[in-house]
Amino acid sequence: MQANIKGLVDRLELSQAKAMMPLYEAISNAIDAIEEHQDGFINHSIRIRMVASNDLVHQGGDGTLVVDGFDVIDDGVGFNDKNLASFKEAHTLSKVKLGGRGVGRFTFLKVFSSVRIRSVFKREGKALLREFDFSIEDELKGADVTSEVTEKCGTQTSLRGMNEKFRAGWPTQPETIAERVIAHFLIRFAARSCPPMTLESPGHAPIDLHALFQSTVLTHIEEQFFDVSGHTFALQAYRHRDGRSRHELNLCANGREVTTTKLRDLLPELPEKFLDDEQSPYTLIILVTGEYLDDHANQERTRIAFQSDDEPELEQTLVSRRTLNQGITGALRPLLSGDLKSTNEEKRAQIEKFIEHAPEYRALTHPRYRELLEQRIQPGLSAEKLDEEMLHVKRTVEDEVRKEAKHVAALFETETFEQYQEKFKEIAEKANEIGKAQLAAYIAHRRTILDLVNNSLKKKRTDDKYPLERVLHKMIFPMGMTSKDIFFEQQNLWVIDERLCYHTLLTSDKKLKSVAGLDDTSGREPDIFAFFYDTPIGVAEPDNLPGGGVVIIEFKRPGRDNYDKDPADQIIQRFREIAEGGVADVDGRQINPANLRYTGYLIADLTPSLHRQVFGRYHRTADNEGYFSPLATGNGYIEILSYDKLIKDANRRNRILFDKLGLHKN
Repeated sequence: MQANIKGLVDRLELSQAKAMMPLYEAISNAIDAIEEHQDGFINHSIRIRMVASNDLVHQGGDGTLVVDGFDVIDDGVGFNDKNLASFKEAHTLSKVKLGGRGVGRFTFLKVFSSVRIRSVFKREGKALLREFDFSIEDELKGADVTSEVTEKCGTQTSLRGMNEKFRAGWPTQPETIAERVIAHFLIRFAARSCPPMTLESPGHAPIDLHALFQSTVLTHIEEQFFDVSGHTFALQAYRHRDGRSRHELNLCANGREVTTTKLRDLLPELPEKFLDDEQSPYTLIILVTGEYLDDHANQERTRIAFQSDDEPELEQTLVSRRTLNQGITGALRPLLSGDLKSTNEEKRAQIEKFIEHAPEYRALTHPRYRELLEQRIQPGLSAEKLDEEMLHVKRTVEDEVRKEAKHVAALFETETFEQYQEKFKEIAEKANEIGKAQLAAYIAHRRTILDLVNNSLKKKRTDDKYPLERVLHKMIFPMGMTSKDIFFEQQNLWVIDERLCYHTLLTSDKKLKSVAGLDDTSGREPDIFAFFYDTPIGVAEPDNLPGGGVVIIEFKRPGRDNYDKDPADQIIQRFREIAEGGVADVDGRQINPANLRYTGYLIADLTPSLHRQVFGRYHRTADNEGYFSPLATGNGYIEILSYDKLIKDANRRNRILFDKLGLHKN
């Protein structure tokens, strides 16, 4: 043999739980040898003969089967020269096409001390016998010696002398051994690609493995037929309880599995394992067969030809793998409705709880999207992963609604008004649901911002001071930015005044003279500066202000109590600069400053020193939580808002929205 056998066997990892692997390998070799006849499995057979340990317990008449070895006897083509050459090669490639790795026979030597091969094969019409031992010491001594015989072709593989450390991995009941063999070769049994097989044990009646499969396994297999692109396929679903680690999808051709993939790639809604009524775990094994698969599998049975998704027009006779997958999922889901019932119930409960904090997805709880959620969302996701998957589903729904809307619009010219009206009503209802979801997300965002601002005002730093005003400033509008730099959702000017959202240009902590049209002003940086060119929406009626409006906002540190002058003076100074400068509109045309309206907001806590500085110069607001004063020029006013008033007023303006969404806090 072209390798160091002892080294290979020593390095071979085989746990006690895998102690039956030598038996499976011997049976697999027998099946392959029979398949080489190419005259059908039904015309051949395999005998599995268990050999009991002749220990003192057995000699005393105990009927418990303690396995010492076994014989696997087949009527395949035998160890001809080609098969012997393959056996001699340590990591043979001869079985790669069958899914083998070429090292399975070394498990013989890992578990048993003696391996004997007796095989009859044909060469030039003559039946020849080849008999040899396979061992670490002598490798394949005598394997090249043959003698002519009159027997039929076939091989007997005999293993004896089980290593004691593997004995616990072997069942003591022949029925259990038979069940294990069926479980290992389940795909072959289910795909009818296995020769008749019998298990014999001393003191027990022979067991017909095919009959056992028919009575105990086949009854649990559900079969469904489906058509794809004019071809008929059969799907078999089996619930397997041998502890397999994953659900499997097997495409089979000519009675053999060709490709094995993760079933959860097609059905993400599957849990890792199902639990039956007795809370025992099981997984799914799905077999798909059909003439198309038989005809389009390659010679090595490692690949099936499918239509390319990139150039389908060049392979019109082939089936698309994507289309086949759709057919598989469509046929399989009805079969699994019972299995998925409890999983889907748990999933819906998780989604409903999650939506309490993510109302933007509430529209997806409509019954029409129930099946989509069940199919697209995996069970047991973390909140972060669930949010990601829900977003994907939401986008899918939005895309479908947009496509339907275009389709309905096109029907206006071809359908009757009544037909158009009915379809329009349906699509409008879906679009309305999506709109509500988007509005809900924005309302939830407002609730969060108000909570953040409110919590920031409550917390003091380690130096017993409130947070800097820039912390609150950033929550309302990012510092050092303009309204051209950020999206609408990133600014929260509505906290101060809803009307501020409709500015023409807004800057935050930018030099006043950097604003186009205010080149002749100073380098001072208002916290927030907003300009309304010609359309001062929300600041005053357009008819009264043909020139536009100016808004300046300044934040003062919460809790500050060291004012030695009116803090609003800095706003008035900026207004004066603008009035004296050459103000131009967006088109570069000069604006008469007299036609501008000036609005200033000073946001600060109403501390004693601030009260003193504004005493007698301002009017108190109706709620006694702020001040206001018109400008002496008569074209604007200044408003001083306490942080408490800012939050309260914003909550009041948004209360009806929060109430409707269940987000209001008493």
